[in-house]
Amino acid sequence: MKTLLKSVIVTVGLSTVVLPITVLADEQSTTDTSSVTAKDGSQTIQDDSIYVPKAEREGTFTGDLHAEDDNEAPIPDRSRLLNAKAAYPNVNNYIKSNNFKTSALSSQIQTQFTKFNYRNGYGKPEGVVLHETANPNSTIQNEIDYMSRNWENAFVHSFVDKGNIIQIHPTDYGVWGAGRFANARFVQYELVEHSTFDEFARSINNYAYYTAYILDKYKLPIDSAETDGVGTVWTHNAVSKYLGGTTHTDPIGYFNKWGYSYNEFLTLVTEKYNAMSKDTILSNVAFTTTTYANVKTASGNTVWSAPFNTAGSKEVNPLSSYNGKNMKLLRTAKTQSGTWYQFAIDGKTIGWVEDKAVNIFYTPSMESTANLTRYVSVPTESVYYFPVADASMRRGDLSAYINKPLKVNKQITINGKLWYYVINGSELVTWVPASSLTATAYDQVEYNKAMAVTTYANVKTATGNNVWTVPNGTLGAKVVNPLSTYNSKNLKLVREMKTSSGLWYQFAIDGTTIGWVDSKAVTITYTPSMETSANLTRYVNVPTESVYYFPVADASMRRGNLSAYINKPLKVHKQITINGKLWYYLINGSELVTWVPASSLKETLYDKIEYDKAMAVTTYANVKTASGNNIWTVPNGTSGAKVVNPLSTYNGKNLKLVREMKTSSGLWYQFAIDGKTIGWVDSKAITITYTPSMETPANLVRYVSVPTESVYYFPVADASMRRGDLAAYTNKPLKVHKQITINGKLWYYLINGSELVTWVPASSLTTTVYDQVEYNKAMAVTTYANVKTTTGNNVWTVPNGTLGAKVVNPLSNYNGKNLKLIREMKTSKGLWYQFAIDGKTIGWVDSKAITITYTPSMEKSANLTRYVSVPTESVYYFPVVDASMRRGNLSAYTNKPLKVHKQITINGKLWYYLINGSELVTWVPASSVR
Repeated sequence: MKTLLKSVIVTVGLSTVVLPITVLADEQSTTDTSSVTAKDGSQTIQDDSIYVPKAEREGTFTGDLHAEDDNEAPIPDRSRLLNAKAAYPNVNNYIKSNNFKTSALSSQIQTQFTKFNYRNGYGKPEGVVLHETANPNSTIQNEIDYMSRNWENAFVHSFVDKGNIIQIHPTDYGVWGAGRFANARFVQYELVEHSTFDEFARSINNYAYYTAYILDKYKLPIDSAETDGVGTVWTHNAVSKYLGGTTHTDPIGYFNKWGYSYNEFLTLVTEKYNAMSKDTILSNVAFTTTTYANVKTASGNTVWSAPFNTAGSKEVNPLSSYNGKNMKLLRTAKTQSGTWYQFAIDGKTIGWVEDKAVNIFYTPSMESTANLTRYVSVPTESVYYFPVADASMRRGDLSAYINKPLKVNKQITINGKLWYYVINGSELVTWVPASSLTATAYDQVEYNKAMAVTTYANVKTATGNNVWTVPNGTLGAKVVNPLSTYNSKNLKLVREMKTSSGLWYQFAIDGTTIGWVDSKAVTITYTPSMETSANLTRYVNVPTESVYYFPVADASMRRGNLSAYINKPLKVHKQITINGKLWYYLINGSELVTWVPASSLKETLYDKIEYDKAMAVTTYANVKTASGNNIWTVPNGTSGAKVVNPLSTYNGKNLKLVREMKTSSGLWYQFAIDGKTIGWVDSKAITITYTPSMETPANLVRYVSVPTESVYYFPVADASMRRGDLAAYTNKPLKVHKQITINGKLWYYLINGSELVTWVPASSLTTTVYDQVEYNKAMAVTTYANVKTTTGNNVWTVPNGTLGAKVVNPLSNYNGKNLKLIREMKTSKGLWYQFAIDGKTIGWVDSKAITITYTPSMEKSANLTRYVSVPTESVYYFPVVDASMRRGNLSAYTNKPLKVHKQITINGKLWYYLINGSELVTWVPASSVR
């Protein structure tokens, strides 16, 4: 029988506890849902009801309502309340004597909260539930932020403190704040705790006002439920007592802490409730002239459906929702408490706002006369009936008035923006931003047409000329770039435009349209009429050369390359020279090949060889241009030429040039890599990196720092030229006779006395002379030491001053440690020890920086009998605490007479060498035996 886990969820105040109960699967109905009835029998609500928090329904409760663990104040006995009253002033009198003002209502509506109606429907709460946060260390914003993240556990409508009344959920919907029964019925809000009496009193003033405000808003009387479980004003304590589903007692205990009672609070609420009589509208009239305003003071101000506190007035939105908007004022109303404006935005009526919260920026009286002539510069700019961007007042755009002289009759500056009232002859154009007009009359366009034939040009005069979006002087002309940006580019002319100022060309580069240029600033380099006829035969010399539809290097006109025509006789039908470069128009039989540079062709099928010889001196090179280049069995274009590999295969390699060949097409080199001949490469595709003539003399002395570094016959990493490494020259003064830098790497040519060492990278040498090693041997006997002098001393990978020495750690890291010396090394500078700690080798230390604490010669004979007093004491092979030398403990020798055979005192600590009969126990601290 399968067992399932079910949760009983109990709401304890605003905290939720999930209690697991084991039930049987076949005893659980999939349609049965349990329910709970209120203590007073007034309600029965099922466990899956919307009035039960989501986390309770799903069994995923993760935390309490508040930002930190709450410590709800218990309800004190009467004597404690009287003591508190004696300690503090009367709260209500304190509020009145200080004339405290209530804080403005503000909102931080949390849209993620679940929205559900009260049991009687939307906007029909039956009263209020008073809460307090029970957290003296939190703030109102911390509480709001925490609840906003954990709302699935619980949430309320509002929070109140000494200076704020902040609503986070619409009061027309219910919340999850005090158990399922209260959640279905009441508006609920939290009082934030404070640490001083004054702050408490200020918060109570706001708390009482908000309570009265909610009761007044929903037309509910003041009726306390504290003593009979019936009414409109409930504490959390009353909910726990009469309805259930929660066990909290707030805010009674927190009130009493400050000598304040619930009944005193009700008195204050009643006073504020009675003071909330509705305001009266004294007048309500339409604005007689068109008027616009902006928000001046959003903070603390709200937009209402009618003037605030008048009949039917409800909150529409915070005024901040309309920051930066143009508000058209429709009506003005005067009430007993002030003046209010009704406004619309983009033709839609929004609501009423207090006059002090807005700034009127336009009425017709603010306009001033003008007498100007202007022309359209932004045809898409909107035209309005008034100088305000109001969608409901838009009457079109300026496109119908291009190149027409417009009369400016009036003007006004609003929020720093100048507007013009425009007339076109006898036609009223009305208001437009001045920035959409110009004082300049634009050039007239005589024609604008595509080029009749394919035409290319080059820049002739860049100075003082720009490329424009449209011809300069016409409407909408803006600079694209200085014309100099396109020096040496091939400009394909695509359109021509004749204006009242001259002729202009629109051009493209590589298929991308750029802009318009003055015809006087360019030189026409190609039209079909410039071609001349020809009758020649040619062969492909550069298979990768591009073929174009026209004799211009224009990526958009490229139609392939010459590789398909290798070794084929090609007929030259036409030719043209452009900027000194000869182009041929080719035909392959009946196929039109089109245009190619003449330099990519040759007169004969194979290239002629002028010479072929070995390199005169040792020469190395690197790949310069891999793209479009290959390695060949013989120079490309000569008989038998075949591709070996793309040249890119050898990027980063050192190419040893072994032969050179001059053909009718150019110079070629045969090369080898690491002693293996590869093939032939075009000289233009490589860079010479070494010949002996590049070497420079030097006169330096260096020492080996990298003994494994290879030595070469030439300053190039070429495996076939390697002659060994530097290991044989360690600690020897080497003479630098020559040097060279290749690809940023410095090389030295070395001499060892009369011996030629040859070339090595300079990075493998140093100017430093390393200490000589006289001997390096294991310690003759077991030896331990302690640090003596840390200042200026380090632990090294090898003795400082010898090759490869690097700092491991400051010696001070090992203060108080037992250093087991395992090797000693004598250098030309002194004696060094290699040491280990607890069996782990650490490094080398100068002998002068340590003190020898133990060698066998320091031991003294003894003849004593001792018994174990500390069975857990460790036993060591030597009189030193060294984990690697531990051989057990004394527990096996309890109550046995142990013979002390030897003893030694190290750093003030006495050690015994023990024998158990014929068994060697070895060394223990004397303090562990008696």
